[in-house]
Amino acid sequence: MSPEQIIEQWVAAARAAADTDDLQIGENISTHPAIKITFDGYGEDDDGMEDLDRESYVVYIHRDAATPGFVFPEHERTAWAIVQRPADEVCHTVWFNAAEGYFDGPSLADSCAGSAIDPDRAINIALSVPVA
Repeated sequence: MSPEQIIEQWVAAARAAADTDDLQIGENISTHPAIKITFDGYGEDDDGMEDLDRESYVVYIHRDAATPGFVFPEHERTAWAIVQRPADEVCHTVWFNAAEGYFDGPSLADSCAGSAIDPDRAINIALSVPVA
């Protein structure tokens, strides 16, 4: 199984446990304490209108997530955003097509471009953190 498929399983587990009729942008819905998963809004259709069938999630993978007992630390927040920590985490976007039931998004290695975490390390973390 690829790291992206594992991450998609994390998001699927989070969606299954969340009230998907009341998703709040930026709220942690992860079922695993070492990983943070937040709803990030909806996609847009060709006319620029919100497409409720295209859900965006951000998966934050901390450099210490594979350490036994690790709990993801809270982010600082502003009135409009979560303050990311590129020295400590990878921010990986996953899209869910609710109408057709599939996930997609960039490779985990591509998501590491904005982070100090090496892609190989991020992949090893994803492969070692179980689906909760």
